[in-house]
Amino acid sequence: MITVPLVPAIAEDTGTAARLGGLFVSAYALLFALSAPLCGAMSDRIGRRTILTTGLVTFALGNILTGVTSDFVPLLVCRGVAGLGAAMIMPSVYAMIADSFPFERRGKVMGIVVAGLLSSTVIGVPLGSYLAYLMGWRAAFFAVGAVAVLVCALVFALIGATPPRAAAGQQSAASPVALYLGMVKRAVTTPAVLCVLGCTLLWAFALYGMFSNIGIFYAERFDFNEAQTGLAIMGSGAGSMTGALLGGRIADRLGKRTVLVAAALVAATGVTSVALIGEHLVPVLIVFVMWGTAVGVGQPSLNALVSELRPEMRGTALALNSSAQYGGMMLATSVAAVLLDNGVSFSVIGAICGVCALAVLPLLVGVRVAGKAEAAEAPAPGMEAKA
Repeated sequence: MITVPLVPAIAEDTGTAARLGGLFVSAYALLFALSAPLCGAMSDRIGRRTILTTGLVTFALGNILTGVTSDFVPLLVCRGVAGLGAAMIMPSVYAMIADSFPFERRGKVMGIVVAGLLSSTVIGVPLGSYLAYLMGWRAAFFAVGAVAVLVCALVFALIGATPPRAAAGQQSAASPVALYLGMVKRAVTTPAVLCVLGCTLLWAFALYGMFSNIGIFYAERFDFNEAQTGLAIMGSGAGSMTGALLGGRIADRLGKRTVLVAAALVAATGVTSVALIGEHLVPVLIVFVMWGTAVGVGQPSLNALVSELRPEMRGTALALNSSAQYGGMMLATSVAAVLLDNGVSFSVIGAICGVCALAVLPLLVGVRVAGKAEAAEAPAPGMEAKA
């Protein structure tokens, strides 16, 4: 997240075309998407805390290296290292939560966890942006690396060792790589899983195609600097946090799919409207916050759905879902960077993202039909039917 408002400064310092700055996010997302399923399988086999702390160390290293690198290609590599660390962190956290709470309460708890993740846009991004404004963009990455080291120490001190959760049956003797490949195969051949992963990929594309370039958008449209863009992102992040906290609770009451439908409609309207409003700053900021709120409302429901599709391989399943999320991010940022560099307007980018948000809706029907079929075969039908 912190990269987004700093893209103009990083691009200028490295001699990169500003509208290609989204590739810094793409490199991070690509390594995350490729490695998350393997990291999830390893957390099932080795234990959540071990993978989590390894990820925090790797994440810290990637950000510190970003701060000492000056050339475009090495910077992409450093962002990839940070993405590898994040691929160990996020699936482990989601899996630890899913291990600890039943599906009926999981929407609320996932909402709290997602709100914690999104708090980065409320606290970290503005602070990092202001630090970059005062001391240069490198200082922001040094700060992120230092915080990751601190969090790693806190995890060791406050979270007990978590036992392995090997997959049942024949897969319990399989290597993490075999679990990785097996989960990919299962996703391709199981309609419910495939539909949820498709929803996640499209949801991420709808968010990051425009969001990863929002720093460039505000700089070009309203002549914002890093600190001003950070404040705008803080407002959107506050909406996302509020949406995640409320959305998770509402999803437990009304159903995960119902909440996702409403969130997709609002998100599509918001992301399409941001670039269409024109030079009127206040309406743009209002719509930006509305769009961020809708994304926050929908994310806990997606996480809760996928957490119950394969309970015996929950870490791997959630990691594969995270892989789909960051795969969508990588595709969105790459496509947007190429289009913007070739003169395509932000209005077109927003419209593409809006279409992706709406494309989630038909896939939710597939999740419902396939989910019922899976429930009939599952050993715990009462729980699976609600998935």
